[in-house]
Amino acid sequence: MTDPKTPEVKLDLAQVEAAAARDEGLSFPRTFLSDLIEKGLGYLYSVVNWTWLILMLIIVGTVAMRHFIGGNTVWAEETQWHLYAVGFMVGISAAIVADSHVRVDVLAAQFRPKLRAWIELLMIVLIIFPLCWLIIYYGYAFTERSFRLNERSSNVGGLTNRWMIKGVIVLAFGLIALASFARLLRVMAFLFHFPRPIQDR
Repeated sequence: MTDPKTPEVKLDLAQVEAAAARDEGLSFPRTFLSDLIEKGLGYLYSVVNWTWLILMLIIVGTVAMRHFIGGNTVWAEETQWHLYAVGFMVGISAAIVADSHVRVDVLAAQFRPKLRAWIELLMIVLIIFPLCWLIIYYGYAFTERSFRLNERSSNVGGLTNRWMIKGVIVLAFGLIALASFARLLRVMAFLFHFPRPIQDR
């Protein structure tokens, strides 16, 4: 007895990916100042992206050093987590610019564009800006104290100038505030037509 032939199923992978892609993001109108800020941040991100290549090379080098030399690699291991911190902390503001940050899409997809714009405006003004101010205010004192004390790693063979990685916290939240400000300008252009959207000029 032979089994009936199983029908062949053909999948169009491009259609599958398009269907699974997140398309709940709102495209707010651009403004002159938001474009200027986002362009400047884009240049910075293109430089910071090299962090990942450098990090990969250090990881490979650390493994090779352990295997062939067996020497102290504390400095290399600490450099790794410093570079991770730089990449991820700066990446938060990049996610805001690209509108790829996490949101509850199941709910967001049900809201009208105007309601979603109001929610975004309120979250930027009431949550992101105050949080950035707090982190920058206290983070600066944290970094300045580390600089004055010439803080270094407590591990033998560890890195000096610990203030530099602490300063990344201040820098990252400054970038988050700047990216959020650019986003706020776009939301305001959508809701109030002020500042004027570029296409209206």
